[in-house]
Amino acid sequence: MDPVVSVLIVAGVAVLLAVLCLVAFIKSRNQRADAELAPRVQARVVDTQPVPSQPTGPAPSAEPEPAPEPMRRFQVVSSKEIKQCLFVILDWPGLDTNRRLARLLKEYNAHYDAKLGVYTIRDQLAGYKLTIANSSPPGTLPPIHDGDDQPTVAGVSILIHFISKRSVARNPETLIQITQAIADIGGHILDAERNAVSAEEFEALRQQAQRMVR
Repeated sequence: MDPVVSVLIVAGVAVLLAVLCLVAFIKSRNQRADAELAPRVQARVVDTQPVPSQPTGPAPSAEPEPAPEPMRRFQVVSSKEIKQCLFVILDWPGLDTNRRLARLLKEYNAHYDAKLGVYTIRDQLAGYKLTIANSSPPGTLPPIHDGDDQPTVAGVSILIHFISKRSVARNPETLIQITQAIADIGGHILDAERNAVSAEEFEALRQQAQRMVR
């Protein structure tokens, strides 16, 4: 082979290798620069993100617990029947309390059922019937409206047989008035489990009725 051609071939290969080395060097430097720049860019992006505000108070529960219905406290279940039930226990039962109870029942146009031994009161506006029975078993009341020769009543139970639950919930006033009027004779009010009932709890019944009417 001609020596000149050999020299040219060697020179060409040297130039090609030099170009390849230069390209590799430039590519390596760019990758290194990008690697050094990435953390700074990421930090700048993080710094510009808004910091979420932290709640100052306790975290709210997922589902607020429903407020208990005041009317449920006075309910009693007998077999498959639900009744509204309150008791008024007289503190000093005697002839005077019998007379006053008889007058009160007359004012509310109570009807005596001799067969069952109870008084019933119907309020057309309220839309339900009240049954006034004896607080002691078997629950029968003597006809105290007949005169003074009747057994002493130590207390009464006030029952509502649920024909329409909403009627009672919307119109608790008759139930409240009669119960409190009997207690005013001289006694204390108990719920279906014989726990004391306060005036504030009756007011809760009234508030519930107002919310239902709105």
